[in-house]
Amino acid sequence: MKKAFIITVSLLSCAIIVLSGFLISTVTTLNDSNLRLENLYQRSFYDLVNNVNNMEVEVSKLMVTNDSTSQQKSLSKLKQQSSDAENDLSLLPINMNVLEKTTRFMNQFNGYCTTLISYKDGKIDTKDFETIGQIHSSIATIKEELNAIMEKIMNGYRISDNLDNGGESADFSLSFSGLSNDTIEYPSLIYDGPFADSVVTKDIKGLPKTEVTREDAEKKLTNIFGDDIANLSYLGNTEGAFETYDFGLNTHDGRNYFVQITKRGGFLLTINSNLLNSEMATENLQADLQSEMKDNDNSTKEESEVVKAKSINNVTPKTQKAVEEALNFANKLKLDSMECVWSASSQEICYVNLAPIVDDIIMYPDIVKVKVDLNNYKVIGWEASAYAYNHIEREDLIPQLTENEAKNLVSSNLEVDNVRLCVIPLDYVGETLAYEFEGKFNDYTYYLYIDAYTGSQVRVLRIVQTQSGELIL
Repeated sequence: MKKAFIITVSLLSCAIIVLSGFLISTVTTLNDSNLRLENLYQRSFYDLVNNVNNMEVEVSKLMVTNDSTSQQKSLSKLKQQSSDAENDLSLLPINMNVLEKTTRFMNQFNGYCTTLISYKDGKIDTKDFETIGQIHSSIATIKEELNAIMEKIMNGYRISDNLDNGGESADFSLSFSGLSNDTIEYPSLIYDGPFADSVVTKDIKGLPKTEVTREDAEKKLTNIFGDDIANLSYLGNTEGAFETYDFGLNTHDGRNYFVQITKRGGFLLTINSNLLNSEMATENLQADLQSEMKDNDNSTKEESEVVKAKSINNVTPKTQKAVEEALNFANKLKLDSMECVWSASSQEICYVNLAPIVDDIIMYPDIVKVKVDLNNYKVIGWEASAYAYNHIEREDLIPQLTENEAKNLVSSNLEVDNVRLCVIPLDYVGETLAYEFEGKFNDYTYYLYIDAYTGSQVRVLRIVQTQSGELIL
């Protein structure tokens, strides 16, 4: 009897252990699934916010643009952004009755842009400018509503905890109710038509032809990080536009890094600081989605916007020190004549864009993007594919237009404050020398770029004030 009792207790104990293990595994799996779902929802929402914010800026640019080519470029971007925004809306767990007006507006605005693109002379007339003004007002209101929701999410609000099966009364759906009421006047836009995107390819001009070995790459990496390295491991090769040796390393301060050195030329292409904790990964996702340090695929690098050269005299001492560290890091890699052309700080990280300045001309195609930790002023991010693609010694940078001739081509709406020469990338291939005109219109700061050879307007950018500082779109 005693033996039978012991056997029974043992079997029950084993069963409890197995059941406990199963429950723990199930809970862990559910938690992982919920985290993945939450990250998916947040990614879709932040993509939506990003597209709408960019739409508001791009529509405002049309109001200060006389050049028909620049107008068509803006309209093409707006067509893509409105299509992406409509897709982002469809991926969110929101009752579609709440978003009916907004979704229809995005769809019709997409068609409206297509119609303007196909105008015979490619020129927007006065009547269309009136409609564009109404559109801007609508998008600006949508932007305000979405950014209010984003504020909640950044303060810990979880989308997946507030769904209630996607009904109209669900808390997350109710957050969007402002988009369906009468406070937003959606213009009547009934247009449709096809549009085809261009495929972009590029040659690598900024790297020497000679190749380095894996040992050479590892030695370079050791020289860069020095005594900070606690552990270094080789992860393999990446085949792509750039063939790279890939490494993982841990530093003594607890950070983990993924680093790429190009096989051609032994050039430091990428540094990414990786966070292992899932909760930290979610925070990192949110920070990256709000920053201008998003790393684009190499095939679309040339479509990224130019950033303006700006003084860093008015930034905080912490940002100033971070910029100095970014410049020191570039000098250590023998990237000469680099200057900071843009900086912003967010969540204890400083984002710095560096570019070569040659004969007082900014070389925007050779931008290097750097992330600096504001706690210890160490470089934790580096993205230099644009430099690797484009950095060459440029000759004959002599403008055919005088500064005054170029200024006469700028819209009279823009009150010009400053002018500087620069080399900027063109949208699809090549680059050109341009005059950069800084000015204001309706309390916004803009940067217009006039081709110094032809007089064409090749780009217009606007500064956007965010909680993280200034962004340039």
